[in-house]
Amino acid sequence: MQSNNQVKQVKVATWTELQDRIPANALIADVDLVIIRYDNQVSVFFGRCLHRGALLADGYIEGNNLICGLHFWDYRFDTGVSDYNNEERLQKFSSWIDETNNAVYVDENEIRHWTNENPQPYDRNSYLGKYADIHGTPEEPHNNYISELARNGLKNFGHHGQTSAMGVPLTELPRWDGIQIVTAQLAHRPLMDDEPVKTKLAIGYGAKKPLVLDIPIFVSDMSFGALSAEAKTALAIGAEMAGTGICSGEGGMLPEASDQRFRRYLHI
Repeated sequence: MQSNNQVKQVKVATWTELQDRIPANALIADVDLVIIRYDNQVSVFFGRCLHRGALLADGYIEGNNLICGLHFWDYRFDTGVSDYNNEERLQKFSSWIDETNNAVYVDENEIRHWTNENPQPYDRNSYLGKYADIHGTPEEPHNNYISELARNGLKNFGHHGQTSAMGVPLTELPRWDGIQIVTAQLAHRPLMDDEPVKTKLAIGYGAKKPLVLDIPIFVSDMSFGALSAEAKTALAIGAEMAGTGICSGEGGMLPEASDQRFRRYLHI
């Protein structure tokens, strides 16, 4: 706690109304706080999860940790440090208990000083502004844009939507590293869309009895047992109709599926 001439004492909770290890909330200098009583001690932290800004007073205590109720991030309720990642730490504010006045106090000046470097972006007067997801995550890079459209439509962008000047950032241009060149396309002139193309191929070319398929696709190996008798037989019939074959799989063979009419591969 700072010296008396620097402290602006402000009550954040009634001591006897705080339940042991049940998070409570307060708002001081437009900063959400979470208050945790444990035995005869108290902790007061910045009250929003470092992940997505959820209110930690809506969370719960598990063991020695305050758990965010949204995505289960953890912070020790005595220090604010995450057990999972010690580099993640909630700001802990000075607090003290005045049993005579049945109150828990914090220093408002300390909190205001903290907000100089950590301004709070929540617009409490807007619809659900208290619960806004301010920063999102790398996996959801367009949250802010979607939220802006939901709030204001196109009025801040114009009726064509979001636009920018001509030119594309270098990092967004296609790179040669992302282009795959199939050498056969360079060796032979590509055919027009309406040109007939032969898809027949032989497996075991040069053998006395190669397996000839009309298309370069076959039914993969799933044996009788993994598939029912009906499914295995139906796949064999369908493969034959399509001009291809079916692999036996490593289990049993059905007499129906091993009929000489069907082209098949043995999985050995």
